[in-house]
Amino acid sequence: MKILKNILVLLLIVIASLQSYAQKGEFLNYTFSDKPYSVGADFINEEEVIIERNVKVEFVFEDNEAYEICLVHEKKLINSDNAIERNNRVYIPVNKDGNLLTNKSRVILQDGNIIELKSTDVKQEVDEQKGMVYNYFAVNGLEKGAVIEKFHIIKRRPEIAGNYFTFQRDFPILSASVEVIFPEHLMFASASYNGFPNAESRLESYPKKNSLYAESTNIPSIPSNERQSNISKNIQRFAYKLDQNNITGVRNIYNHADYGKSLYESYYAKLSKDEDKALNQFVKNITNGHTPLENIQAVEKYIKENIQYNRYFNTNKNLADVIKNKQADLFDLMRLYAQVYKKMNIAHEIALTTERFESVFDPNFESHLNFKYALFYFPEEDVYLEPAATIYRVPLFDEQYGGNHGLFIKSKVFNGIEVPITEVRIIDFPKNQDLTVMDINIDFTQNITEPFLTSKIQFNGYESMNFQPAKDFADPVEYKEMLNYIGKNYTFESELESVQAENEGLDFVGKKPFIINLTANGKDLLTKAGPNYIFKVGETIGKQMEMYEEKERVLPIEINNPHSYDRTITLYLPEGFTIKNPEVFNMNYELKHEGKVVADFISTYEIKGNQIIVKNTESYNFVELPAQLYPQYQKVINAAADFNKLSIILEKT
Repeated sequence: MKILKNILVLLLIVIASLQSYAQKGEFLNYTFSDKPYSVGADFINEEEVIIERNVKVEFVFEDNEAYEICLVHEKKLINSDNAIERNNRVYIPVNKDGNLLTNKSRVILQDGNIIELKSTDVKQEVDEQKGMVYNYFAVNGLEKGAVIEKFHIIKRRPEIAGNYFTFQRDFPILSASVEVIFPEHLMFASASYNGFPNAESRLESYPKKNSLYAESTNIPSIPSNERQSNISKNIQRFAYKLDQNNITGVRNIYNHADYGKSLYESYYAKLSKDEDKALNQFVKNITNGHTPLENIQAVEKYIKENIQYNRYFNTNKNLADVIKNKQADLFDLMRLYAQVYKKMNIAHEIALTTERFESVFDPNFESHLNFKYALFYFPEEDVYLEPAATIYRVPLFDEQYGGNHGLFIKSKVFNGIEVPITEVRIIDFPKNQDLTVMDINIDFTQNITEPFLTSKIQFNGYESMNFQPAKDFADPVEYKEMLNYIGKNYTFESELESVQAENEGLDFVGKKPFIINLTANGKDLLTKAGPNYIFKVGETIGKQMEMYEEKERVLPIEINNPHSYDRTITLYLPEGFTIKNPEVFNMNYELKHEGKVVADFISTYEIKGNQIIVKNTESYNFVELPAQLYPQYQKVINAAADFNKLSIILEKT
């Protein structure tokens, strides 16, 4: 996240300290590995096995510039026909930010023959949809038992504020190592996750150089097909950053507090006269609300409707330019919001975080890896705002930020001076935004062979985000098709008669639920069975997820956001008919964790005259659960699917 425009200042200090340490890389003459290997019984039946995965990074200085030289080496056993299919192409690494110094690949056949892949073997693949061109080696003659070995060396700008490598994937790794090499006057810090060994410091491992080194063996594969899991959080990985410079005396480099202070000083820098004038006029155009929350919403609405977020727009020199050009990158956009809040006396904090399904905020390893995205937090209202997201509105924001740590930055006044304060806290999900309410009526009284269905479905919070913003962006014909698609999901085989929506468009996001009103003829859900009728009542709640897995669960359960459903199904029976099997509506499944019910599916019914009233609730009040609770979780998830399959018997009395 490019928030600070002066973020390279510290890097320049480091570069200056390296000038007397101009050295060549230690592994520029790296070659293929002839180290013997043996695949044990645990991995012998795997489709592929990574024999070696070695990563080396060195920080060097030459020609008055600091560089990072990175080596990635991998040796892979092809152990199945599927693996042959997957590996008949060896892609050449994309090199956007540096120079590709070395790129070598070879195939070792079972008989010992070695095929060296040459530049003449390079072919191109065009992805017209993405507008990308990929270069790859075409691997011919690949066979089961063959080994593909490749390595590349890239020279690029240094990633000293925080970087990481992963050491776990779909297939097991017999041997893995990582080494970070740096001049002796620098010190790097590292963190290892999910079982990858901690690095050991090797002082003077090379002439006038130190290093961090870690190695591991027999790393198991990690499943990529377990639903409702977070691979990024649970994969073995290794992170590192520059931590201190013994020449300049700087310690604990790239820490949270310094970053927060620099950010605060940049966003709240004193306005120039032109900026102040432009901002005053800008604020005058914002409609004041009757409550603090309405003021927050008014600011968001005005800025998002008048200033386009463009991450590549870098021609603005100040806030006056932002307002004039009506475009802003993230730094300028954040500064605009911050200065508007300041002028309107709206109490707020800045929250920096990551997407938890992409990279995890680690409060114990302070680095810029923790700063990918930005939110504003309003403590008096306890709500968040995502400034760079077009479709989100307070209190909704990208659900990947919720349940994650964030660095919160605010100011406090000491002796009349504003001082930035930083604190790491959990970013909570929006409150009272997770409930979907369904009111379903099935009327058999007019004609038992053609029951009349009416449904009112209120989607709140993140459920509403699937539909509500579409009104402002979709073609009218496509939008109508979307509404019909929603309607069919809750009527299935029924003959859909009408679909009407309420609270459509961005103006209602986060304020009111998106409502769908359906009417349908349910004759196709009904089957004659002698004097009785069988009705597929469960289908009226819509399609439901099923989770059936034969293998033992490996990864913890992690869902996008807590959510719940409240359903009421009312059946109106004609005179002379009853439901023979109402007991099928009784269902009760609960999942407890640490003494609390964190997920449940509960269904009950009552009879009032000619009415059968079914109450059905389903809730998931957690973000993450241990893998060992998966069997109980399956029962709750599958209870909804089982309900969806329910049929009742209308019996003539």
